[in-house]
Amino acid sequence: MKHRNIISVIALLALLGLGLTGCGETSNPSATDSVAVDDYDAMDLDKAYGGLTFTDESPDFADDYYAQAAIEDLDTETDDPLQDDLEVLAFEADLLDQDPVDPDRPRPQITILRLTWGQLDGLIEDIDEIVEPVDWSGMVRVDRGLVVARRTILFEKPRDHVVRPRIDRHTVAFVSHTGPHYDGLIIEIIEPPVSPLQVADLAPNMLRILTPQIELELEMDALAGMDQTHLVDDLGNAIRLEGFHLSDLDLCPKGFLHGIWVAQEIVNEEGTLIADGFFKGRWVDVWGRLRGAVRGRYGIDSEGDQVFFGKYINRSGHFQGMLQGTWEPAAEGERGTFNGRWINRARTVEGVLGGQYIQADNRPGGYFGGRYAGLCDNDRGSIE
Repeated sequence: MKHRNIISVIALLALLGLGLTGCGETSNPSATDSVAVDDYDAMDLDKAYGGLTFTDESPDFADDYYAQAAIEDLDTETDDPLQDDLEVLAFEADLLDQDPVDPDRPRPQITILRLTWGQLDGLIEDIDEIVEPVDWSGMVRVDRGLVVARRTILFEKPRDHVVRPRIDRHTVAFVSHTGPHYDGLIIEIIEPPVSPLQVADLAPNMLRILTPQIELELEMDALAGMDQTHLVDDLGNAIRLEGFHLSDLDLCPKGFLHGIWVAQEIVNEEGTLIADGFFKGRWVDVWGRLRGAVRGRYGIDSEGDQVFFGKYINRSGHFQGMLQGTWEPAAEGERGTFNGRWINRARTVEGVLGGQYIQADNRPGGYFGGRYAGLCDNDRGSIE
């Protein structure tokens, strides 16, 4: 459950807008770049890229949704002492210094996992709603290795917090309560170097997630390709897991995208009701740091294909990629899916993206969550 003054938060974010721009970015598109006049409410799914243009935009598409969603960037510190631990820093440096194509070289394996739990389709304006909270307090534990809490997601501190002092170096415990919204963590899991000969004698390394609602046991080898949602009750509460290997992110970026996926059913010229809607969301790196915004539409084109198109911009509004792909509706009790790619200004495919979406009964919107990775990244195969 959240009790925040959304109006004051949005005002604060507006005042700090320039401070949220990244290294090398400017606060406004340059005079040499064209700024789009794309109409996201009138996209034509039969046109290339839905009729969108390879142009810059106003920051955040000049849409208030993104300022509201930026509440996720406030108060994210975990105060985990392992973030600056010498052993952790050495493992990270060792991994990034080694050849990723050499499977026989002993090295650490580092996995980044984004965990979110609660009502994943919750709207930003619902955070202040007072309801009976759901207590998710629990722990994340790995059999062999270290677990580092890197970022909290929408924790209402100090009530919600990562437990200190730590139980041990391979367990992160947390206190969390949700209402009509969600909380989450981004964790880093470091498995120490193991030679191929040792691997044959070891049982699979397991990550164990324990909350009052669910107990999960996951093989570490499967986490980097993780894209799962587990429903835990009839109210729509669920836990979602998305994972990646840590690699050289400057060389080949990857991360997560999430936001709202809103249905707008329409009737075509033949009088048939067809699925159609829009999505708006955040594009973040594997550490959860905001990199930009995405916006577009999904629906059915004249050939009967279920397609989506959108645009990805950085925090200053500069064009970063055109998004295109397909989506599949949800089977009963399941989540819908989407898969696609992003294309740079030179019309070259730069990477892939995919994930899941949900639309709950009796709610005005929906939610999508997913992952993206450059074509140069070894994890892209789990998205394609």
